[in-house]
Amino acid sequence: MKQPYLVFIFFGPPGSGKGTQSVVLGQKLGLPVISTGDLLRRQEAAKSPLGLKARRYTKRGQLVPNKLIHQIIAARLAKRDTAKGFILDGYPRDAAQLDDLLALVQDKYIIWLIEVKVGDKEVINRISGRRICNACGASFHVLYKPPKQAGMCDVCGKKLSIREDDKPAVVRQRLADYKATAAPLLAYGKKHKTLISINGQQTIPKVRQDIFAKIVKLIK
Repeated sequence: MKQPYLVFIFFGPPGSGKGTQSVVLGQKLGLPVISTGDLLRRQEAAKSPLGLKARRYTKRGQLVPNKLIHQIIAARLAKRDTAKGFILDGYPRDAAQLDDLLALVQDKYIIWLIEVKVGDKEVINRISGRRICNACGASFHVLYKPPKQAGMCDVCGKKLSIREDDKPAVVRQRLADYKATAAPLLAYGKKHKTLISINGQQTIPKVRQDIFAKIVKLIK
């Protein structure tokens, strides 16, 4: 019987660094990294039929319906570069999308779920500490990348601001939303013994090292 190919699903709370780690793993394994956010932006930029439909929702700040997301994901997975496996970032985000994915891949792949775990307090510190310059686009962090002069951009000297999505109250709501949607992924991974949990509060290189160490055991 032919060995099933591997699919890796990265998930974790906002600010966990899962996007960064998924890209690095994709480069290491030679697998495409598929981000729903990137797919939507490309479809919208190309003004494709799917992109135009998605734009009706994104321009109002609404989530794109699962049916439309499924069509976009299905079109991407039909490309040849996914034949030997792929990495997903930002999808599936709930039980319905997980069911859609399982229907697409059937038994051709083994699905591994990589959970990048970060505590609520650390998530709030990471995200609420972000500062951006609306004038030139430069970004800073009050703890990890502070500007030379508090509240002012090093590049152009303009005043820095905090995005609405990065304010503590909004971050707490994003965390609550994440925990609700992550529950089906955790349940699936535990049931099928394909859940890999990583301590995301370590340094970026250490998180990457831990992921690689566990993945190597799977692909030997």
